[in-house]
Amino acid sequence: MSINSPWKADFPALANKPISYLDSAATCQVPTPVIQALSDYLSRGHGNPGRGLYRFSESASAILQTCRQKVADFVGANVEQIAFTKSTTESINLVAANLRNRLTTKDSILVTEMEHHSNLLPWQRLCQQTGARLHMLPLTQQGEFDLSGLANLLADNCRLFAFTHGSNVLGNHPPVEDFIQQAKKAGVPTLIDGAQAVAHTRLNLSELDCDYYAFSGHKLYAPGGSGLLYVKQPESIEPLLLGGGIVKKTTTTNYQLSEGITRLEAGSANLITLVGLSAALDYINKIGLENIIEYEQRLYADLLDKFQALDGYQIISHSHSKNLLSFVSAQFHCHDIASILSDHQVAVRAGHHCAQPCLNAIGVKHCVRASIGLYNDSQDINAFIGGLKEVTKILV
Repeated sequence: MSINSPWKADFPALANKPISYLDSAATCQVPTPVIQALSDYLSRGHGNPGRGLYRFSESASAILQTCRQKVADFVGANVEQIAFTKSTTESINLVAANLRNRLTTKDSILVTEMEHHSNLLPWQRLCQQTGARLHMLPLTQQGEFDLSGLANLLADNCRLFAFTHGSNVLGNHPPVEDFIQQAKKAGVPTLIDGAQAVAHTRLNLSELDCDYYAFSGHKLYAPGGSGLLYVKQPESIEPLLLGGGIVKKTTTTNYQLSEGITRLEAGSANLITLVGLSAALDYINKIGLENIIEYEQRLYADLLDKFQALDGYQIISHSHSKNLLSFVSAQFHCHDIASILSDHQVAVRAGHHCAQPCLNAIGVKHCVRASIGLYNDSQDINAFIGGLKEVTKILV
């Protein structure tokens, strides 16, 4: 049975175009309502929020406040707990920078082997700078966590447990609630990289009760450049950058930071990305996130069924994955597969996906990943399967 996306026509880059875009885990395409919102904003006049009493500036201030409220509502948080950054990566680095003067050689940081490099490299550098130890919760070759040593790792003067909410290679979700509860028992704060989960999971961060949650707007059908950081206790964290808009008072020798979450947002806000993010959240809410999740899971089941009928490929993504399929071939290099798929107008991702420890843990060096979004349909799945059949014809 053919599955047709009722939303594909909303995306000018894809509607009535030959390309089958299967790389939404990297970044999503942008729908017409978002594009129109960007055009409307720039046409009405671009301003700097909080910097002027004229209409353009006042409009920019209202956009900033409205977007922050929409994000807070979307993830189940208080508006004063949402800070704007430029990316998930910057959000994580902001938290890491705050620990730099708090760690000693007696302390440790805990991450997992499942992490994207964005939630690994900042902690590696932090430990190199401070002499703290970096511990890693191991993965089995089946992509499951070995939890036997978790309690001991948390008890080893651990100062933060940082983990992903969804693997960008395996597609599965760690037991985040259990991780948080075990960390709380040990008195350890938690940071969650939500980049791969935010578009596929209904969040309530107040109930989840982690200390930090980082994600990006471009995973939510917004343009690139908008990052978000949920901070449970905003007063506990200092800015990564210093500059305009975040101080109560400045003298020639010192400064006094303003109160509230906005003190983390030095400099001019990227209003273009926030206009886009605001419109993208409106778009998702109009459709209903639950409807999107249900549609993607139904389409993914069709993808999985058709892929498993092929010979010569091995699935390495987890059986619980609902939106991405990662695989390898014993015959063909992943870049050759992706290149031939590209020649057939199918866009996938190939390589180590900025998750080398994860791939090493499951015993592969690189793979191909196909990931779906709300604009994909059976036509894209069929093009992908047809392209893989051509790979065999061309390379054998």
